[in-house]
Amino acid sequence: MNNIVFKTGVSYQKLISDTSVNYAFSQNLCKANIEEIISFAKSLKVRNFVQLGMGGSALAASAAISFLQKEKPDKRYFCLDNIDPQRLKTVLELDQADTVFHVVSKSGSTIETLSQLFVIKQHVKNANIVISTDNTDTFLRKFGMQNNYKIFDIPKEVGGRYSAFTSVALLPMAFFGFDIASYIEGAKEAVRKTRDKWGFPIDLANLVVSTYDRCKVFVMFAYKDRLYEVADWFRQLWAESLGKNNLGQTPIKALGTTDQHSQLQLYQEGIKDKLIVFLDTISDVDYTIEQAYEPFNYLKGKSIAKIMEIEKQSTIKALNESNVPTAEIFLEKIDEFTLGAFFCSLMITTAKVGEFWKINPFDQPGVELGKKYTKERLQND
Repeated sequence: MNNIVFKTGVSYQKLISDTSVNYAFSQNLCKANIEEIISFAKSLKVRNFVQLGMGGSALAASAAISFLQKEKPDKRYFCLDNIDPQRLKTVLELDQADTVFHVVSKSGSTIETLSQLFVIKQHVKNANIVISTDNTDTFLRKFGMQNNYKIFDIPKEVGGRYSAFTSVALLPMAFFGFDIASYIEGAKEAVRKTRDKWGFPIDLANLVVSTYDRCKVFVMFAYKDRLYEVADWFRQLWAESLGKNNLGQTPIKALGTTDQHSQLQLYQEGIKDKLIVFLDTISDVDYTIEQAYEPFNYLKGKSIAKIMEIEKQSTIKALNESNVPTAEIFLEKIDEFTLGAFFCSLMITTAKVGEFWKINPFDQPGVELGKKYTKERLQND
């Protein structure tokens, strides 16, 4: 797939060779209700879109909107993925007649999401609410039916952090006019190409497992602002899927030249326990320095994008010379197809690493204990 380029100078073993892609998230790509979602999104004659959801119920949508970044001056996106009263206050102060709330909970019982929903119900008369939840009999589904809200199904077999190709992300993307059919097609193409032995998903998985004895930290170094929330989405996917049975890598996100001036010292001269993957894409806007300014005459004629690229390549070179393993993923287009292919590819990589480590990459038992204690405390406090 030409839109995604993966390269590394690290020698690694090809320990994973299975290119089958028989997972719930891939099998459900053909079941996405694209036409219904587009039709509903077009019917929303409002300016503000508020996503209520935790983790996978919000991260993919936020990452997609941040990556695509097409100018939409008449529409605004807000996300309630942290139960902070200050953020909720900002949303409650919006023009409610010009706002839609997309309430997302796979289980239909996420305490943080429901708490914020209940407050919105108290403060907003006739709130415009749409729900995405498991297609079984969840509390949120019953609540939606009682209040006559529009409800979209999240397939029961698709876990929250793998739900980027369901209404969880498709509805907000469609609201902003993004081509969700192309986004889904990109994911399908990633599945087809992987089965045909396209390199990227399996190559990245092999790089991870063959360097794991040394590298217990995975740094995704997003080099453009539009990629930072993509790194955020990946962080949950990687941590929650693979952090089990005393295995897993700690995922860290870093941003372009910003973190060259904050984290790079550690990566360069600290403990060599990190695999650093640079994530980059094209610049769709640029500015050139036209005058010479002593003693920086060498900047004349160079563009900001060119300077940024040179900084990235120089950083990679310096890390490699310090025996820090690096790789680079470059997205050659900023469009829905490329994003869909990339998201799906990283899901495949994650599943393959989980299979190699003989863990289930689709559950999250470690999260449940904290939820249990929270519920008990709230019931008895």
